[in-house]
Amino acid sequence: MAAPYLILLTPFFQRDVTRQSKKNLSVLKDIESLKKILAVDPYNLTRRFDIKRLKGIKPGEGQFRIRIKDYRLRYDIFGQDVVLYSFRHRKDIYQV
Repeated sequence: MAAPYLILLTPFFQRDVTRQSKKNLSVLKDIESLKKILAVDPYNLTRRFDIKRLKGIKPGEGQFRIRIKDYRLRYDIFGQDVVLYSFRHRKDIYQV
């Protein structure tokens, strides 16, 4: 088994989590389960998770997204680091 990836949080991600957790406390549990998944298989090589690579997105903008319930988490992978950028409701995540 490959070494686990290091999960890094951006301030923007932390702000999103704080906002979402005020609306729904179960979000914190969901975040922890997503972190465990991304620490082991961020490229979704096992095809067990709902992870997609987004087209037309540059590195540093969240090239990947993982879905849990009605929420989407966008992240990038740099070597052994997984950088979490945003965590929002599905209706808000793709708006710029």
